[in-house]
Amino acid sequence: MKVTVQIKTGLLKDLKQVLKQLGRNWYCIITDENVYKHYGKDLPDDIDVIVKPAGEDLKKLKNIEIAAERLANLGLDRGSCLIALGGGVIGDFTGFLASVYMRGIPYIQMPTTLLSMVDSSIGGKTGVNLPNGKNLVGTFLQPITTLIDPEFLNTLPKKELLNGVAESIKHACIRDPKLFDFLKKNRKKILAKDTAILNKLITQSSAVKIAIVEKDEKEKGLRMLLNYGHTIGHAIEQASNYKISHGEAVSIGMHQVNLLSKAKNTEEIAELLKLYGLPTQIPRNISREKVKELIARDKKNISGKTTFVIVNEIGKAQTTNKLKYD
Repeated sequence: MKVTVQIKTGLLKDLKQVLKQLGRNWYCIITDENVYKHYGKDLPDDIDVIVKPAGEDLKKLKNIEIAAERLANLGLDRGSCLIALGGGVIGDFTGFLASVYMRGIPYIQMPTTLLSMVDSSIGGKTGVNLPNGKNLVGTFLQPITTLIDPEFLNTLPKKELLNGVAESIKHACIRDPKLFDFLKKNRKKILAKDTAILNKLITQSSAVKIAIVEKDEKEKGLRMLLNYGHTIGHAIEQASNYKISHGEAVSIGMHQVNLLSKAKNTEEIAELLKLYGLPTQIPRNISREKVKELIARDKKNISGKTTFVIVNEIGKAQTTNKLKYD
């Protein structure tokens, strides 16, 4: 399976020409209010645009039904193509919608956050949430391409930038020691949104995800390593009612699973997280019992056993079901 990703400054400006080359008969952009506020004026005027509220609350089945009815009313058919213009929420939502509308139509990922550029827009995971847990209803549908335009990061708030840094640290820990060193050495330039450094970060970090997904599309083995920090992280995210962002939750999750597994690089990884001001401790207003309860419902659990990803050394990780979160 080949993952197609284009990283190029100015892709939004060239979007009309890029889409013409892909040759679909109808395109429809799905985006959120925040992205549309900044970039709505730059979208091609002959493409339908559906604007949704920003935030995790969008990822509900009832909202998929509403959006599918909108697509049907617009007249989209199996020759049509959706474009997910936004961060991880819009990507998950649009991908799932594309996978079920008319039993599946193509879609394109056009991520606007660092997190979605380095991680969530790549690999074809789609999904919505249930009251019982995050992404419990979902599908695998590979986008026909992922269009990454680093210029979107110019309007990205610092907190959102750090969400992406957390996922890049994850990639470094499980697969790429050089990326780990790059993140250590370039903190000031990354936070200052240095164009060249961000382009390099996106390229290196996304390359980790691409290499893994191409070998294991449906998460039967190797791809499970990308869940490092996510088993505990997703539980924390949900326990906070999504007041803790995904990147912050994953940051806490990485440190907590390191403590749980007594990883030899626990302090080194914690130092890098703290270098960027990312959290490592579960907030006091979230009980460990609640986190434990949510981990027990994690979609990666098999036969009642929880699968954790542990780091043996920087760049090397493995899965285990021998740890117990208490």
